[in-house]
Amino acid sequence: MMKLLLLVSFCCVFQQPIFSQSNLVRSTTGASGASEEITNGGNTYVIQQSIGQPSVIGTTVNGDYIFRQGFIQPNVLSKIIEKNIPLNLQLTVYPNPFVEQISLVFKEDIEGDIHITVFNMLGAQMFSKSYRTNQQIDITLGWLSTGEYILKTVANSKQFISKIIKK
Repeated sequence: MMKLLLLVSFCCVFQQPIFSQSNLVRSTTGASGASEEITNGGNTYVIQQSIGQPSVIGTTVNGDYIFRQGFIQPNVLSKIIEKNIPLNLQLTVYPNPFVEQISLVFKEDIEGDIHITVFNMLGAQMFSKSYRTNQQIDITLGWLSTGEYILKTVANSKQFISKIIKK
């Protein structure tokens, strides 16, 4: 009984300072962290943060400072999304998750060829094929391993990017 009383007293004494801290700041970031480019006085600074390391690491390259925190995951979407093509192609992908096949149904009239690419989560191209104009395309991807993939569809000078899951 005495040991239990000492344990409870010990916990109460050391819990008090934790709850009384008012300067606790909490923030969240995505799985790949976050990046921000800041310009001040003609100098450009890139600030990157991620989960996994409590302190900032600083480096300098040709007079420009780059600060990093934690392990920065590669931004896979920056390799997949084409910056000069609008990201507003309207379509529905189903079923998602899928087992053997996915269907793409376009919500707008399609003119010209449709190019479909599937990437793994590291950005490696797993599938790529061009199709003639059609309002619905069925793609057999049963040969893919179970996991998450990124689907990229380009048509009508627009693009559509979505995560798909293979069961």
